[in-house]
Amino acid sequence: MLLGGLFSWLSLLFEPLADSYVPPIQPQDRLRPENRPWQNIITGVYGYPPLLKIHDRTGEISWSFRREDVTQDLPPAIKKCLWAHSNDATEIKYMHDGKSVGAVYADLAMVVNHLPDDPVNDKKITFAVCRDNKFLWNAHTVEALPNDLFAVGTTGQRPWDGILVYNASAANPLVDEPPILQNITGLRAIHAMIWDEQEQILWATGTDAAADGSDPVPAYGVVQGYPFDAATGQLRKDDRYIYRLPNAYTIETEWGKGYSWWAGPHDLVPVPNERKFLVSEDRGPHALDLETGEFFMEYEDVIEKYMKGFEVTTNDRHGVNHTGQYEELPLSDLKSFNLAPDGAFIYVQSLWTKFRGFHISLVVDGHRRKINLGDEMYRARWWGDMDGWPKPK
Repeated sequence: MLLGGLFSWLSLLFEPLADSYVPPIQPQDRLRPENRPWQNIITGVYGYPPLLKIHDRTGEISWSFRREDVTQDLPPAIKKCLWAHSNDATEIKYMHDGKSVGAVYADLAMVVNHLPDDPVNDKKITFAVCRDNKFLWNAHTVEALPNDLFAVGTTGQRPWDGILVYNASAANPLVDEPPILQNITGLRAIHAMIWDEQEQILWATGTDAAADGSDPVPAYGVVQGYPFDAATGQLRKDDRYIYRLPNAYTIETEWGKGYSWWAGPHDLVPVPNERKFLVSEDRGPHALDLETGEFFMEYEDVIEKYMKGFEVTTNDRHGVNHTGQYEELPLSDLKSFNLAPDGAFIYVQSLWTKFRGFHISLVVDGHRRKINLGDEMYRARWWGDMDGWPKPK
């Protein structure tokens, strides 16, 4: 009996029967390395023509857009601004569950299809407004709102600057001058906007006075929220959602004695799954707690908590400030940065006394490496919905 049982066991070991064979457990599709979130990055590359590209953490491109890709008929002004002698690729945003890209590209603020599995409709422009005017010429940022609305920051210095809102429904035909549904004035030099799905608020960061020094008062960096009224489809001003940085600084340290500009914000970044923002201004990052309404951390402390592994792009970031004091500013000029829930982060730091950077810094497990070397860029963002901060559906 004992030998018989042993031989039976051995036969199962070497010649498994169909009904006793258990296949190995396969990982869920979403957990496979190639399908995990935060592997892909969208980058805007300055050039003639400008380039939008989605790529992985190694820089391998999976999708790209140049104006030469556009084959649809366009209204005359839109076509002119698409083909303008402009190298801008100032903003790129994940929209519509990844089916669209919001961008500031050439002389347009636009929405373009990201449909790589549908070649007929891929790279089709579904909304565009020309920036070749005194209101939008310097627009730095866009953001999707509910009900197919689309916000464009004017990024100007006058009291009438702020945010313009358009209907960007793909069902509407493109026109040379799409109607402005709402004009929200008062926030100058807007460089970044973020939609807050939880509270139904559009957040923007800019300055409370002219950042170029043309006002007789200092300009402070501001994060301002505009609650969205679903019944009216309008954003509204609310003084309860205005958070001002505690200090105003000139930026003579970088740009030289007599330079009139004030330090202003460049990017507004949510902390994944937290009610907190990180804000980069010309001198370095700050952290804002939306539950307390307070800036609770700045500069090196922000790096230590949220961006371990950050390394300065160049070692020449020093100079003399307006009081004659020598300063080192290694955290200055973060034109864009993004945190991922897995702890990785990316950033673009412009060269000293330049407006843009020439590579993306990718930090994983505290170790930095450079990708997209030689690309002239302003923004690079994770391609996906940020945990706790989804875009409108």
